[in-house]
Amino acid sequence: MRRVARDTAEFIEHWNQKQNFLVAPECISFDMEILPVEEVVDILRRDPAATVRNAEWAPGEADESFVDWAKTAPLEQLIERGGFGITHLDLNRFYGPGQFLQELQDRVMIPWRTFLSAQGFTWQRCAPYIFITAPGMPSTYHADYSNVLAWQLDGEKTFNGFVDPDKYLPVAGRLERGNPLREQAPPGHDENDVLAYRMVPGDLLWNQLLTPHWVVAGADRVAMSLNISHGLVRHRGAFGANEALLHERWQQHPEEAWLADMRY
Repeated sequence: MRRVARDTAEFIEHWNQKQNFLVAPECISFDMEILPVEEVVDILRRDPAATVRNAEWAPGEADESFVDWAKTAPLEQLIERGGFGITHLDLNRFYGPGQFLQELQDRVMIPWRTFLSAQGFTWQRCAPYIFITAPGMPSTYHADYSNVLAWQLDGEKTFNGFVDPDKYLPVAGRLERGNPLREQAPPGHDENDVLAYRMVPGDLLWNQLLTPHWVVAGADRVAMSLNISHGLVRHRGAFGANEALLHERWQQHPEEAWLADMRY
């Protein structure tokens, strides 16, 4: 059941399905060198806009002592200890001359937005985020109110979803304020129902809006991805199936809607 978009026609075909899919280099790739993950960890953990967490704790549990230590400990000790996660959602803080994402707009964001526009896509939100996970650490089991292009930069991750997402949670159950689907682990399931993609540096994966998924970092190295989050995506004026349902809910509950156009 693995799906791969090898050209623009296949990208458009897969985009409006329920399953996640890989985007092959023949379709699009990015030409940008990123610092080794250890150096990015050291940069981001010290930035006040970053979220540093103890990835061994359940969602919502606080571990302020670990977070304080992780932000200031010798880098080698943090990497050796593991068990951490770092998220940064405001990357324009690193676009200035000499900063590590100085070329991100020219080499990634502009080519990607140009690719989408050339195929007839429009959007309200298109913003890059960085996710870093210590070896072997899983994410929560969750669904997002966004379509995401995940670009694996360093280490490995296995991106897990279901062949039939509605079998485990119908889409109507994911259409509530605040991304309600966020649990520590996926529900009990048949392994044959899992759609898993092992991602290595350079791989691109499209994660469908409102698709339940969980991501596990490889055991040997800290894993880092740059995820481009998209909101209110249309293809030639039409929403995808899940986004049409989300947009309908937002028409009924406008206080829940994304209203800002974030083109970072």
